[in-house]
Amino acid sequence: MAKKKIPNYTVIKDTREQRGWIFNKVDRCNGMLTETLKTGDYTLQGFEDQVCIERKMSVEEIANNLGKQKKRFDAEIQRMIEYPFKYIVCEFSMSDLIDYPNSIFSDNMKSRRPDYVQAQISKRRITGKYLLKTLLEYQTWHGIHVLFCDNKTNAFKVTDSIFKRLNEMFHGQD
Repeated sequence: MAKKKIPNYTVIKDTREQRGWIFNKVDRCNGMLTETLKTGDYTLQGFEDQVCIERKMSVEEIANNLGKQKKRFDAEIQRMIEYPFKYIVCEFSMSDLIDYPNSIFSDNMKSRRPDYVQAQISKRRITGKYLLKTLLEYQTWHGIHVLFCDNKTNAFKVTDSIFKRLNEMFHGQD
């Protein structure tokens, strides 16, 4: 018996997503549409109510989401809970998160302007320990997968692989 042909998938990117990933027509992907999503930055066409990917491009972005913008971000998390497949995909490492705010300054900046860097670090009330605690709570309490991918290229590849696996699952053999 022949295996059922799995159709290609189409990615939907939120209109508000800036400097995001580009899914071209290649391999098993039909490319990308841009539409307004109620939650998240990316989803699969036809499965918008099941798949939610929230992209975080920097530790500074997640620090703002969990600091100044916490009320808005918590509302986003509450909406994500409804999705069976939900992810926060980070374009930075776990080490960068844990070492925040120190990690946002380059070694060159730290050696050239140590007083400035120390002053900037001391202004920040949010720590890497708090960021880690909060993200682990989202993962543990709400089943939101938090993936640390080190950089934009890896984060794109991980997300593309998630979409491929989910598309295979959604269209798998009966």
